[in-house]
Amino acid sequence: MNRPLDTLLFDRAARMAIEAHSGTERRGKGFPYVIHPFEAASIVANITSDPEMLAAAVLHDVVEDTAVTIEQIREAFGNRVAHLVQTDTAPMPEGTPWRAKKQSQMDQIAHSDRDSKIVAMGDKLSNLRAIAADHAAIGDKLWERFHAPEGMKDIEWYYRGLAASLFELSETQPFQEYVFLLDKTFGSRQFDDVHTINIADYAESGGGYFATSYNSKDGATMVKFYNSNIPVDVPRRELQSAYTVYKMGLPTPMPGRLLFDGERYGAEFRRIAPKESFARYVSNRPDRYEEIAVRFARMCRKLHSTPCDTTLFDSEKEHMLAVLDRCPHLTETEKNRFRTLIAEMPDTHTCLHGDMHIGNVITTALNDSTSTPTQQQDFWIDLGDFRWGNPEFDLGMFYLTCKGDEPEMSEHLFHLRQEQMRQIWDVFVREYYGNISEAELANIEKRLRLFMALKLVYFGTMDKMRPEMLASIRAALAC
Repeated sequence: MNRPLDTLLFDRAARMAIEAHSGTERRGKGFPYVIHPFEAASIVANITSDPEMLAAAVLHDVVEDTAVTIEQIREAFGNRVAHLVQTDTAPMPEGTPWRAKKQSQMDQIAHSDRDSKIVAMGDKLSNLRAIAADHAAIGDKLWERFHAPEGMKDIEWYYRGLAASLFELSETQPFQEYVFLLDKTFGSRQFDDVHTINIADYAESGGGYFATSYNSKDGATMVKFYNSNIPVDVPRRELQSAYTVYKMGLPTPMPGRLLFDGERYGAEFRRIAPKESFARYVSNRPDRYEEIAVRFARMCRKLHSTPCDTTLFDSEKEHMLAVLDRCPHLTETEKNRFRTLIAEMPDTHTCLHGDMHIGNVITTALNDSTSTPTQQQDFWIDLGDFRWGNPEFDLGMFYLTCKGDEPEMSEHLFHLRQEQMRQIWDVFVREYYGNISEAELANIEKRLRLFMALKLVYFGTMDKMRPEMLASIRAALAC
């Protein structure tokens, strides 16, 4: 039995929408127009149950398309509903070019509050659903229905621009559906255009081995600028990987633009705020390390059980064989030992992060006294090395960060003492593998030392092979 709910506000809004749109057709559809605002309200209901937002969603077209005025909306439903209805309905002078009108709409949505964006999301996703369905049915003849001067090119420009304007909602299911339909209709997004920005508009927020992170001062985005010696293909690959992973449904912040600050190339992402990395979370709350180790292990198990699209991502096996071929620091005998290890690995086609450690997951559950599991969101970040293959490649990377790094590296990269990293590993490995004996654990770690050494070979080809790295590689080979 359905539970009672106060629907009076929405009921009144629905009646006004039905009356205002009475006798009108949804263009090219052959059904009543009012079905569209009801679908928009249904989409909004996927994000919120706020009655004023649902009322605004069902009323979103009455001012633009009927004789109803915004003053009537305000009088009947209040200032907030009127404000939400006006999100992208600013009048434009007669004769304004098509792109100028659409750009004005996108700008208005981009600078609106989150609630207004949610109402706009209902409208735009409903429209895009219709476009995707019609394109699947009649193909490119669809574009003749629109007033856009350049047909499909203009429509794609507009709907991709709307995705940027609605970027704040990228963690919601409707936005994810929107992105899926965009690529289904227009083809997968590419990150070819480089956008130059002023670094003064950003504040440094953290550093790593190859890159430095910044937050935009408007709070909407963050950017990871790679060191000046890193070519543009590296952040471009990271953006493309993150976008593909996002569409696969794995939790990661929505990627934005490929940026340049005059010296360095960077990858822009939707900023998750407030947030901390798992590493920083433990650094600030040392007594919570077991909780984080367990959460991280479960994320890794899910990642490593997710089938990967092998047409879009590279094989980690092939990648590491190529790394060995170009490594000048090892003897052929040493390389052949690694090649044998790789060749004997069972082939798996599941996802690998490529740089898997607790610095590359961020969480939103920061307020320990009030956060609940439903409020907690954990996201993978730094996906430039995302590939497919055997999970041991990833586990070797995490083993390196927990038990192979020099103490000062743990402090610098993870804000944790090496002893703390080892405590995290001890909890993680038992959660990841299940109920294992001490003998089984010893065998697992012995094998993972070789994959740790493989990662050091890779880092030695990316930057420079330090003597201590080479010593660690040879020690692992000697075991």
